[in-house]
Amino acid sequence: MKNKTGKYFKYAIGEIVLVVIGILIALQINNWNQNRLNRITEIAYLKSIKKEIITNYQFNLSLVTNRFPKKIEGLKLAKEFCENEMIVTDTLEFLNNVTYGGVFSNGYNFGTRSSYDELINTGNLQLIKKDTLKNSIANYYAYIYVVTGRAKVHSSNFSNYTSELRPFNSEYPNFISKSDQLEMMKSLKSEKFKKLVDLELSYAYKVRDYIKNINAMGEQTISLIKQELKEELK
Repeated sequence: MKNKTGKYFKYAIGEIVLVVIGILIALQINNWNQNRLNRITEIAYLKSIKKEIITNYQFNLSLVTNRFPKKIEGLKLAKEFCENEMIVTDTLEFLNNVTYGGVFSNGYNFGTRSSYDELINTGNLQLIKKDTLKNSIANYYAYIYVVTGRAKVHSSNFSNYTSELRPFNSEYPNFISKSDQLEMMKSLKSEKFKKLVDLELSYAYKVRDYIKNINAMGEQTISLIKQELKEELK
């Protein structure tokens, strides 16, 4: 009886050990599979964010950076006129140059953040393991949010002022009737307009500087993402 009891006891212990080992193996396989799925999701988000940063860069290049020199030229012409330092020889050309100073004047959205918002809203931010990369992404989108708010505060509504003086038709953007030309030339001499010009110049330079910072932060973030994606291929 003692021998049989000992054998049964050893058998039971053996069965328990096998079950525990089986559970541990199953847990290990499950963890490995979950980590694999998490890594796939992380890579997908990183690719999406990289694409969004590039899109934001192209968006800002098209709507601000490429138009900035002509905007500043128009505003400086307006400032010279207000300060009686120039004589206008071609009224229509002058007014069109001045009104171009109102592009992106009523505040500006510096980029989209749909990929990042999805990452936050789904609770998947923790899937990005490297803190340097996670912080770089968070800082990039946080800066866009902050400067978009600042741009609205600093906007001068310059374009609203000029639009009140003449109807703007996108199909004929350079057309200004003779009567509107006369009204505009009088209004551009007002003290109100002179202040608007100075405000718009300050606003334009702020927007330019914001975009420079956004581009620098975007380049840094993309560099870190590329490094992470390369490691995935190893």
